[in-house]
Amino acid sequence: MGQKLASLSYRLWAYVSGLRKVTVLKFTLIGLLLVLFISYGLHGRTEWFFSNALSDAGASTDPTFCGDEEQTTWWINPNRTNLASWQKIPEEERTFPIAFTIIAFERPDQVWRLLKAIYRPQNFYCIHMDKKQTPRIKDWLRTRIKTCLPDSSNVHFLSAIDVQHSYMSVLEADLLCMRLLWQLTAEKTTPTKATSTSQRPPWRYLINLTGQEFPLKNNLELTRILRVLNGANIVQQLKFDFYRYPILHRPPHGLKLYKGSVHVVLSWAFVDFIFTDSRVHDFLNFLPYVGVPDEAFFSTLNHNAHLRAPGGFPYGDEAYRRGEGFVNRWKKFWPAECHGEWRHLVCIPALEDLQPLFRLQSPELFINKFVMHINSHVLDVTEGWFYDRQDWLYRHQNFTLTPLDFFANQPHVKYQKNRTVNTAEGLM
Repeated sequence: MGQKLASLSYRLWAYVSGLRKVTVLKFTLIGLLLVLFISYGLHGRTEWFFSNALSDAGASTDPTFCGDEEQTTWWINPNRTNLASWQKIPEEERTFPIAFTIIAFERPDQVWRLLKAIYRPQNFYCIHMDKKQTPRIKDWLRTRIKTCLPDSSNVHFLSAIDVQHSYMSVLEADLLCMRLLWQLTAEKTTPTKATSTSQRPPWRYLINLTGQEFPLKNNLELTRILRVLNGANIVQQLKFDFYRYPILHRPPHGLKLYKGSVHVVLSWAFVDFIFTDSRVHDFLNFLPYVGVPDEAFFSTLNHNAHLRAPGGFPYGDEAYRRGEGFVNRWKKFWPAECHGEWRHLVCIPALEDLQPLFRLQSPELFINKFVMHINSHVLDVTEGWFYDRQDWLYRHQNFTLTPLDFFANQPHVKYQKNRTVNTAEGLM
């Protein structure tokens, strides 16, 4: 609802601004615009009120109590001497660090459950807590992480943006965290003022998350999948909605607008491209004129051939452009089948919805989303299944439960492989 109100409000404002004469039509449209803005403001304040109430519930427990973490989460501190022989991080995982951004809106206890599942000492993390959240909520999460992680120097915190759905603030929060992680170097784990491709990056790929998601693949599986990608990004490409297109402005540098999920998997080279290419800077300045800009940013950059973005893919077929093969998230939009509840046109899944995801060869990486006052029991079941699967895989590391062929046969991965081969041949 909020997304549609924001888009319609922008379109009306662009049209009204173009009317030169003071007419009855202009006054009528201005009145309608005011109603829409008030409606959207009330919608946002209501969301904020309930979000804070739910977050307070998530911070009601003792943040210094780690429970049985010492016994069950061996991967958090794999150098302990009392571990079983299989409880170790293999070299293929240790030598392939991953960066994660987590945009957190509510329930710090839920954010901790996500971080615990994806945490590895060699990885890097940036958590952006919504600026609207109270100091109590932020302090709870910081204390839990500092207490329950032996070394939390690879977990960074930001809280600079008041995130409003469907506005630039969604993208800005993500990009702030991405920039922080991009500024890290292999020799330093604290951000520097600048970085460059001449410095060896400390991580290979970046995955952006929200605090209401949970993994379907453990870190070992993710590293195997990302190695198969060989530099390709996983970014959705869909046709751009005409009603989101700005009337009075045109995209810079001849860019064709695409939309897609804000959930992405990006190579370090692509993230470096975002922060060093002047055309991307110009595109960012243009984006506030676009309806729901966070859904246009990554998809447009990844799918315009003349940008030559690292890991990009400008030649998707019809199946690719329908979203087939996009498995960053399990996320269902209305009117898809949903046995749970709808929230902002997104399915809050019941157990019946997730049963196909628990199959061995399911390719999806993460689930979106879990709302604790609606489907916390579904998260409990998913979490138990995830850790059982992870234990089995580490006990049998010579086997794979991951459908690597599925990823190797994706058109954007094949394109990247040919692109790499052609580049190498050109250097000979």
